[in-house]
Amino acid sequence: MSDQNSEPKSSRPVYYGGQSPAAYTNPPKSSAIYYGGHAPAAYATSPRSPALYGGGAPGYPGPGYGYGAGGYYYGGAGGGGGDDEESLTGAITIGRMIRVCSQRWITIFVFVVIGLVASFVVFKISPVIYQARSIFEMRMRKPSIMGGREAIMEGVEGNISEIFNTRLALLRSRAVIDQIVTQYRSDYPSSTVSDEELVNTLVNSEMELQRRSRLITVTVRSTDPKLATDLANAYASAAESFTSDQNRSAAELAVAWLVQNTEQQKRTLERADKEMLDFRIANQVESMANASESAKQALVTINSDVLELQTQITKSTELLKTLKAIQNEPEKFGSLPDSIPRTAEIGVAYSRLQETLAQKNSLLARYTANHPEVQVKEREVEVYQQQFADVVFRALETCEANQNYLQRQLDDKLPKQEALNTKISELELKMIAASMKIDQLSREREVADLSYKALLQRTAEAQRASDENTAIIKQVEKAFEPRKPILPNPILIFPAGPALGLFLGIMFVLVLDHLEDKIVGISDIEQRLRLKTLAVFPHVRRKKREQLAKVVKEEKFSQFAEAVAGLRNLLDSPRYAEISKVLLCMSTQPGEGKTITSCSLAISCAQSGQKTLLIDCDMRRPRLARIFEKNHTEFKSLPHAIKEGGTQQFADLPVASGIENLDLVLSKASSEINPANLMGSGAIDEFFEWARANYDRVFIDSPPFGIVGDVMVLASLADAVMIMCCPDRTRFRPIKHAARTLTESGARVIGVIVNDVDFGRRNQFSQYDYHYRYAYRYTSRYGAYGQGKKIVFDKGAAAKSRKKDAVSAVLDDDDDLTPVTASLRQDAVDHSMIDDDD
Repeated sequence: MSDQNSEPKSSRPVYYGGQSPAAYTNPPKSSAIYYGGHAPAAYATSPRSPALYGGGAPGYPGPGYGYGAGGYYYGGAGGGGGDDEESLTGAITIGRMIRVCSQRWITIFVFVVIGLVASFVVFKISPVIYQARSIFEMRMRKPSIMGGREAIMEGVEGNISEIFNTRLALLRSRAVIDQIVTQYRSDYPSSTVSDEELVNTLVNSEMELQRRSRLITVTVRSTDPKLATDLANAYASAAESFTSDQNRSAAELAVAWLVQNTEQQKRTLERADKEMLDFRIANQVESMANASESAKQALVTINSDVLELQTQITKSTELLKTLKAIQNEPEKFGSLPDSIPRTAEIGVAYSRLQETLAQKNSLLARYTANHPEVQVKEREVEVYQQQFADVVFRALETCEANQNYLQRQLDDKLPKQEALNTKISELELKMIAASMKIDQLSREREVADLSYKALLQRTAEAQRASDENTAIIKQVEKAFEPRKPILPNPILIFPAGPALGLFLGIMFVLVLDHLEDKIVGISDIEQRLRLKTLAVFPHVRRKKREQLAKVVKEEKFSQFAEAVAGLRNLLDSPRYAEISKVLLCMSTQPGEGKTITSCSLAISCAQSGQKTLLIDCDMRRPRLARIFEKNHTEFKSLPHAIKEGGTQQFADLPVASGIENLDLVLSKASSEINPANLMGSGAIDEFFEWARANYDRVFIDSPPFGIVGDVMVLASLADAVMIMCCPDRTRFRPIKHAARTLTESGARVIGVIVNDVDFGRRNQFSQYDYHYRYAYRYTSRYGAYGQGKKIVFDKGAAAKSRKKDAVSAVLDDDDDLTPVTASLRQDAVDHSMIDDDD
């Protein structure tokens, strides 16, 4: 929708829906036209019914809907385009590519033409290249060594694939290239080709091992076919001779390596012998063995003496015990061993004592104990007892002296025994360590000896195999002179140029489209922003702002009026009825039609019988007073009333708009009042509470988002927010930022209103132009307009005049006109609503 100052002209009315135009020719009086082209049954479901969400509701083009706190709204967290929005080309989708390519196909075509021209130029300037190939075979042959074992040869370790790859790398070396040049000079001495050209050609040649074979292909390319053939054959010959030389050198090197290792192993063996000898001399292993034997013999003698002394001491101890026992109790005396000192003397004293006791006992048998003879015998017994005790005591002293002597001898023997044991242990430990070291040196010598003998044997084997090759190269197919060039290839060049141009053209137009950052289609809103498209308002030509704001009232059946009515019906539907009492219409930049949309919706709701209030909250640049032709003396300003506060002040604000059921709250710009401070006060909340209580529907006209901060406060006070969008003018990032910021602040963004869509041009909103224009081209589609007659208009200077006459004739033929056609009769005649190309 644009503001132009030329003469007004009626727009073509469009009824949004998917039915045929005949459905709207004679609509029933009780029926209404619904946004989306479906019957009221589409709204019969409860607002909480899930059938209306997820894109399943009839007449709603969006991909899906989300739930908000306390109601339903479209979009997740305020919309977002994903990480692809930060890339150079933006999000690449099939729909976007089709749209961009259809809009900028000329640019892409230019790129394709440039690619085709570039292909032709490349084909013409590219040198003609010929290719020659020669094939040779590489076979591996093991050297004939006794026992079937291979010699250790450098460069031939690994499997056949590794060996072949190594050989191929050697055949690409600089030395081989020099040898090929020499071979070529030898085979073709009359050639005038320079060495530099030969080297460059050979460097660019290719050598490839054919898969699952032992064949190697040499490919040489040159502008001269004969030179390519000769170099390919020379390459194969040089490779054969080079491989033979390499094999011979490798065999000689293998023998040299074995000889070197044999000498090294021999020195290792000699070093092992010397280490063993030096160890024996340094540790005197034999002397330690003799010393150990002598110490063991001495230890045997000492052990025998100690055992003897310990036995004697034990016996002496037992005798002492016996003597001590009979010293006090002679009656315990029995037989004593002869080894006890004074044994005979003890026996005599004991015999006398026994005889005397016997005589005493005999007297006691005849006399009493007081008898003189008995008493004499008693004294004799005492004397003999004392003699026995003395004899035993002297024997006891003798035994103790003997025992002490034996103990002193034992004490002298024990230290010697301990010293010998210690000496023998130390000698044995030294002998064990020496023996282990000698065993280790012996094993090392044995290993060195075995290795030395094995190397001697393998050196002899390698010497016998030194003349044999381990790899053989033989040419199996010579190169033939090519007849056709391989480059340039038109089959590849000519398709590649346009294809590359097509790719670059598509990427170029995608980059341009992304850098322009404009919303051009429904996909930008519903896929990138994740917001619902609530309505699409058509472009109205040659209308001033004041006229455009009231076009819903003045042209009830125009395309624009029907679009506004469709949005009003959508807001009145069960899905949005509970969250659309207070609506904020905002934009991200001036001139996107938020004021005109607010006025149109307010007028449409008032016409439907709802008590409606339209509030001008753009306190810095108020517009509603001028649109509704109100002088500043006729109304009280909203900023002044909010500043003063009080419900009585709010009740004095509404003024009549001249339209039934529609009141206005207008604002005056003032340098004394700061709107930002008013938005931060509590009076604005009280005002909107008063508005809710007194009106069925409230519309808020706000300043643009981002320029001032009033929108954030107003969005939090409104039930829902609708964002304005103009195709090819509204920027994507600002509207994305606005949707995200409003949602994060708690506002409910229910969708986007697409404004100023020119259905006469091809664009992404063409799907909303349902071809229900009241153009009089084929009357068979509109039975009420001509009863099957067909009107054909000529083109020329008098086209418009003939159109008016033809339309008037058609309209005059039909007396039974619908309300729509009756309203359009004069508009069709006066404004000629028929395209010039029809």
